[in-house]
Amino acid sequence: MKTLLFTISHANLEALMAQGCLVRILELEDLGHERDHYVITALVRDRHLDEVIQRSADRPRWVTWG
Repeated sequence: MKTLLFTISHANLEALMAQGCLVRILELEDLGHERDHYVITALVRDRHLDEVIQRSADRPRWVTWG
């Protein structure tokens, strides 16, 4: 599993959650109703990395904790 930071629309976030791609959302920042996007830090299953990359609005960045 990887920890990723990425921006995503509300609809794509719901789709990832429904598919079980996100193990845990660690941080969520709402960018506002007009933008309809969130900045997410989440734990992602390795087998779902491509799906997260495809659905995100920007290129996900790896996050290291420590």
